[in-house]
Amino acid sequence: MKRRDFLSLTARSAATLTAVPLTAAGDSTRHGGIAPRRITRTDDVVVSAESFLEGHPDKLADLIADTVTDTLQAMRPGRFHGGALEAFASSDLIAVGGTVVGPWAPIFTCLDETFWARFEQPIRDLLRATGHDAGEFTIDPDAVEIRLASFAQCFPVTYGIHGEPGPTEPVLVYGYATDETPEMMPLPTLLAHRIAARISELRRSGAVPWLLPHGRTWVAVAYADGEPVAVDGVEVIAQHTPYADRQMLGEMIVEHVLIPLLGEAALSDGIALNINPTGCCIIDGLVARCGVSGRTLASDTYGPHCPLPSHGLAGQGTENIQRSGTLMARYLAKHIVAAGLARRCTVHMAYRAAGAEPEAVLVDSHGTGVVPDERIEQGLRAVFPLTPWAIFEHLDLGRPIYRRAATFGYFGREEPEFSWEQLDKVDALRGAV
Repeated sequence: MKRRDFLSLTARSAATLTAVPLTAAGDSTRHGGIAPRRITRTDDVVVSAESFLEGHPDKLADLIADTVTDTLQAMRPGRFHGGALEAFASSDLIAVGGTVVGPWAPIFTCLDETFWARFEQPIRDLLRATGHDAGEFTIDPDAVEIRLASFAQCFPVTYGIHGEPGPTEPVLVYGYATDETPEMMPLPTLLAHRIAARISELRRSGAVPWLLPHGRTWVAVAYADGEPVAVDGVEVIAQHTPYADRQMLGEMIVEHVLIPLLGEAALSDGIALNINPTGCCIIDGLVARCGVSGRTLASDTYGPHCPLPSHGLAGQGTENIQRSGTLMARYLAKHIVAAGLARRCTVHMAYRAAGAEPEAVLVDSHGTGVVPDERIEQGLRAVFPLTPWAIFEHLDLGRPIYRRAATFGYFGREEPEFSWEQLDKVDALRGAV
């Protein structure tokens, strides 16, 4: 893939989010339509992002897919499994389908009749953990039908096609990092996740007993000269019991969520605040609609700041470059910013079918780099392992950590399980560039 092919995909969004205008159609720049220098816009830009609570049907479907992933991974810690799973969730049916590939023998034989029975109880436990307790406005974890319609293959059968030399189909992955927050994440996405996580914590702890599982958050941030300057708006949709009204919910959100996270000054500075703007949210979530895994991919990654990978994350096998490559791309982008090579950057890697080495490793520093992007690309290839198995081993992905990552974003979380957030090769990258 040529550099222009990748960068032209992000030209318009990069121009908006980094305050760099598009050049004229006939202007040839090595940035594929993005001016190589930064030019300040005369107007401000407002960028928004969203996050989902654990009980949102689509997010719950992600959690179900990765609960099965974690259960598989726990059977053989440190060993990978491949394939991909999709999940569908409704009030009376949960279905998981796809293919799993892994080194089950000698623990299992292929298509053992008890294989899939091992996954039903973890799914029911997940439903309870996300607030479904057979109440009037939640489903019954013990009554819902669970169907597992996947085909399991043993590792020796698929070794030649699934392991190295590479994936079975072309894969495009992206990573992003920025210095606008200590977590090196875009501020709108980071705040949306923090608000959602805080609301979920209040429900799970019992501090606000009338909160129910479903909900989503939305945050808009004003940018000037490419930098975040103020929170422009916050919207929260939260499911609740009839014992609470919109006023009670709004007061709770402000007092227990927004003030601790944003501060009173931000809320008194003309911020647009909407709490359940369409009215009470009582009959919603899984009792009212269906969920499908993979729909929250933008929220799971970087919101509008970065292109989406060619495949979803939820349910992907732990060795699959669709998931491991996306995690590695974030790891690379974060190292670039931490090394002081750019203030913000997008990293793209492309893998062709049966190719272990990436066909392309491209960096776009959005005009903030201190060295040419090509030098950074050469440094990445020299310092970091980029084949599927090497990434799996380097990031230690053979652990049951994926259900934990499925909510409130994969990135920007300083938790020991998330090895892709570590900065252990900054000096090596700086020296290689």
